[in-house]
Amino acid sequence: MAMLTTLGPLLIALLFGYWVHLKPFTPERVAKWLEQLVYLILGLIGFSLGSLDNLLDKLFVAGYQAVILILLVSSFSLLGLYVSGKCFNKHMGNNPEQAASASLKQALLDALKTISWVIGGVALGVIGKNWTLNIDEYVTWLLYFLLFLIGCQLRQGNYRLRKLFLNSQGVIIALVTIVTTLLAGWLSSFMLDLTWYQGLAVVSGFGWYSLSGILITGLGDPVLGTTAFLLDLSREIIALMFIPFLARINSHLSVGYSGATAMDFTLPMLGKFHGSQIVPVCIASGFIMSILVPVLIPLFLGMS
Repeated sequence: MAMLTTLGPLLIALLFGYWVHLKPFTPERVAKWLEQLVYLILGLIGFSLGSLDNLLDKLFVAGYQAVILILLVSSFSLLGLYVSGKCFNKHMGNNPEQAASASLKQALLDALKTISWVIGGVALGVIGKNWTLNIDEYVTWLLYFLLFLIGCQLRQGNYRLRKLFLNSQGVIIALVTIVTTLLAGWLSSFMLDLTWYQGLAVVSGFGWYSLSGILITGLGDPVLGTTAFLLDLSREIIALMFIPFLARINSHLSVGYSGATAMDFTLPMLGKFHGSQIVPVCIASGFIMSILVPVLIPLFLGMS
């Protein structure tokens, strides 16, 4: 019952945005509101984190957990994707003419901006530790609106579920990435003294750092939410750095390790090193993982 009350409203908000067309919600407005809302929620999450007792100890725990998780997730995912690429796709990446440093620079700037909002929120939280604010309640309602906007954005991108799920290479890459990532998360629960459902939830962002940390924190675990944020942020930056090298081996490695970001942020770089034929594969794989993030995280945490 707790699982339904946790997952139900989030899914309803997402599906409402995907199925219902509202004229004021134009693609430009949705993109702008989504960016602003993400920063606002991250600032509130930082405030919630900063108001915790023994803050430095909790940040140390989150950082340590994130390092272990990124090592496990990278190892398991890359091994699984290497095997699937050899078995199901002989496509080799194009030899890159030059490194796409602009994409990496933009990723680092976005990461810096994102972290700045969290740090600013933490600083306010430390200052206003005794303020009587219902931050968790605000985050919950903003989270519903965030998922509604994400649903709008998916619909406006003309992503048709049937067509995406019929892209065999995209489906294989997504399934291998999901299974290996969850396996790494399950193993991490033994190493990091987490419950098995916490281990599965913390890795279920698949690189979507602006949502995974928000979801987990909004569901009542700010320390684990910080871990998820650091894990997925690191994954996106590592993906951008290593796509030129992974693309030389096979497309499953470069597309799969990019996770949910294969359909948006890392797509230009993937197209650069694989050619335009990889775009449908990237969109299918990234979409499948993206649509599962707001499903799996509440599902696993609801098992508590």
